[in-house]
Order: sequence, then C-alpha cells, then structure tokens
Amino acid sequence: MTRRITSLFTLAVPVAAAGLAALWLFGPQGQSGGRIVYETTPASKGQIRKIVSTSGPVRALVTVSVGSQLSGQIDDVKVDFNSEVKPGDMLATLDAKTFAAKVAQAKADLTAAEAALTNQRAAMQKAKAVLQAAETNVTRQEKLAEKRLSPQLTFETALRDRDVAKADIAVAEAQVQSAEATIAQRKAALEQATVDLERTEIRSPIDGTVISRTVDPGQTVAASLQAPELFKIAQDLSRIRIEAQVNEADVGAVAQDNAATFTVDAYPDRQFEGRVTQVRLAATELNSVVTYTVIIEAANEGRKLFPGMTANVNIVSATREGALRIANDTLRFKPKTEAAAASAPRGEGRGGDRGGQMVERLKTEIGLNDAQVAAAREAMAKLGQEMRENAGQTSFIGGGPGGGDRGAMRQRLMSRLEQALGPLLDDTQRVAFQRWKEGREAVKPAVVWVLGKSGAPERRTIRTGISDDQFTEVAGGDLAEGEAVITRARDVKP
Repeated sequence: MTRRITSLFTLAVPVAAAGLAALWLFGPQGQSGGRIVYETTPASKGQIRKIVSTSGPVRALVTVSVGSQLSGQIDDVKVDFNSEVKPGDMLATLDAKTFAAKVAQAKADLTAAEAALTNQRAAMQKAKAVLQAAETNVTRQEKLAEKRLSPQLTFETALRDRDVAKADIAVAEAQVQSAEATIAQRKAALEQATVDLERTEIRSPIDGTVISRTVDPGQTVAASLQAPELFKIAQDLSRIRIEAQVNEADVGAVAQDNAATFTVDAYPDRQFEGRVTQVRLAATELNSVVTYTVIIEAANEGRKLFPGMTANVNIVSATREGALRIANDTLRFKPKTEAAAASAPRGEGRGGDRGGQMVERLKTEIGLNDAQVAAAREAMAKLGQEMRENAGQTSFIGGGPGGGDRGAMRQRLMSRLEQALGPLLDDTQRVAFQRWKEGREAVKPAVVWVLGKSGAPERRTIRTGISDDQFTEVAGGDLAEGEAVITRARDVKP
C-alpha cells in the first residue's frame, strides 16, 4: 500500500510541473513574455458615399391600357407587339354592322321628327289664320249689335269662336315645341349611335409602343362594368422609371434628386444612371415588412431596358468630398482588458474649448456677425453652467464621465441656440442654420483607439457621420488626419 502511494506521488509531481509550465507560458502571466502587435489604418481624407441598396421593376414613364367600351366581335387587328403607333392610329376594329344599323335607324327617326315639326308649324299657321278671321268677325258683329242690326246671340257666338281660335294657337305652339324637343332627342340618339359606330374603331390615344396585345380577329369582346383590356401602349421608351421598394429604415435617407445607379441581369457588366424623382408616401406592408415606393427616372438609350426587367438599384443618399474618414473595422475594435481602457489617455485636452470650436464652425458655415456670435456664446455658456450645477457635468458637448443622455443634451443645445439666434438670423442664415442643425442631428458619438507614441492604445471620442461599405466619416472629435487608428490586435509569442 505504501509503495502504491509513493508511485502515485512520484507520477503527480511531473504532471503538476507540466501544468504550471503551461499556465506560465499560455496563461495571462505568460503574456508578459510575449507582445501584442496592433494592426492600424491611418485616418485619411477622401470621398464617402452613403448608399441605399434596393431593387424594383422597370416601367415605362406612361403606360396606357386600351380597351373597348362596346361589346362585339373583333373584325380586324391592325397592330402587333412592338408596333410603333401615334395618336389616332387604328389598333383594331369591331364588327360594325349592328352599330351602323342603329345609326341608320336614328337618322330615320330624326327625319320623321323633322317632318312632324313641319306639320305642327303648318297647323299653327292655320290656327293663326282662323284667329284673325274670328277677331274680324267679332269686330263686325260688335258694330252691328250696337246698331241693333244683328242679334246679341250672333255677337256672343263670334266671341266664342275667337276664344276657341286663341286656344287652338296655344295648342299648336305646344305641339311645335313638342316636335322641336322630339327632334333634339332624335339628334342626341343619332349622335350616340354615331359615337358607338366610331368606337368600333379602336384607336391609339398616345404616341408609343405596343407592349401587349390580348385579342385576335374573331374573338368576342364583352364590355360590362369594366372595359376589357385589349392593348397596352408604353409611351416614349427612350426614358424609363424604376419603382424601387425601400425599407422603412432607409427611406428617411432618400430624397428627391438623389443620384442613383442600377444594373439589370440582361446587361450585368453595364451600369445605368438615374435620379430619384419621387418618394411616395403610401406604405406597402408584406409579412410585417414595411416598404415605400421610390420612383427613379433614367434615360434608355438604344431602348436596351425593357418594361418588366428587375433593376438592382444603389441610391446615393449623401456624398462627402474630402471628408476625414476611418475604416469601419476601427469602430469595432476594443482592447482585450478594461485596464487598458481605464489607463489610456482620453484626449480630454485635445479638443480645447469645444463650445468655442462649435461657435467658430457656426460663424464660418452660417456667416454669423459679431452680435450673433456673442448671442451664441452666451447661450452655450448658460446651458453649460446649468448642466454643471444640476448634474456636475464637466462638459455638455464633450461627454466626459457622467455625461448623461447625449441625445437629450444635443436637443437642449440645439433648442438654446435656436432660441438665441432665431430672432437675429436673416432668411439666408436661417436656411443655413437649419441645414447645419440637420447635419448635427445626423452624427452620433463613437470611440476609436489610436496607437500612441509609446506603442499603447489611446482612446479617442469622435462623432461619426455618413458611412459606406468601407469608410465612416469623422464629423468631429479628437482625431486628426494621418493618425494610426487600431483595427485589430494580435498576440505574438517570443
């Protein structure tokens, strides 16, 4: 038994020694024997473009569906797919026999109504002549009755005949008006029949290209509540539009007149250019995904783009020329230990008086005069004093320890500046201030690590602007052009 224990102890000593050696070599203590190599990329100046990627179908600028307002049989089709047509060109004809018969009937009805009018007018002339004779007889009988040469009954009979003649004239006038109304009805019926006869000839309403034909000669068309579609005509295919669907998260960055580039599968090696002409407010929801339609217009030289093609679109929502930029990887880098973060210098003094720097930028970008500069400085000083008193803040712009909600701080700052400068700005300055304010709202704080002169990482607080697939804009903060920004760290063993 004693021998077995001695053997186990003898075996455990080398194992323990090997474990300690491994811990020393590969554990945290062993790292002191190695070194950390930092990979960096310099902060540089160049172009940054913010891209919104989407897709959508190619459409003609104007597409008209041509149908038939009449029911009947197609007699002839004059055009085919890809036919070029002009306004008034005949596309197809319906069998016109029924409609031609209706026109002939309407013409006959009109002729009969005109004859009836002539008859009624003659009857009215006759009634007028009878009235005139009756009035003459009344005058004569009145004189004879005064001289007692004619009985009173004869005079009264003459009066009655005159009144009857007047009534006959009123009847004749009414019949004439009725005959005239009948003629108007017959003319309207003839016009309707003529219009229907003309509609048997289906003509093009616009100048364009036939992109769809759904009928053949002999086919019966049934027009009920909705006109059947016979042809589709695309107007002016030398220009096209794309109905791109943009996600709700990206639509806020898209605006009218934004440049766009797109490709189609038919020409994968060719890039087309267009421009945003409309951002439609109507939303489309599909499977809980909300998108908005953005219309992009582009030239179609050589008519290489066909309606219905799918375009893969990149919308350039913002561009910065000569912007200070850093690689996107630098924003994802963090030191392995919090000790490095705690001991690394934060560059608090590098920015100097950040409030003063902001006023100087306002002065340059907006063109503030001395009174406006003084008002801006006073507003920022008061806000800084309030924040120091209320929350012990060291800087309302820099965001030191205990900086609080940066979004709320930024809103308070913008509100104070707007209150102070609003009454003092002219129209041009007000537009420039609004543009500057929107630009400030678009930036957000971030932290990057710079390789210092001592070889240790230094923490820098920056404000980032727009970004693309490679770079992010540095809109402000403690970073200068040419500084080596860390992207990743590698452990190198001795």
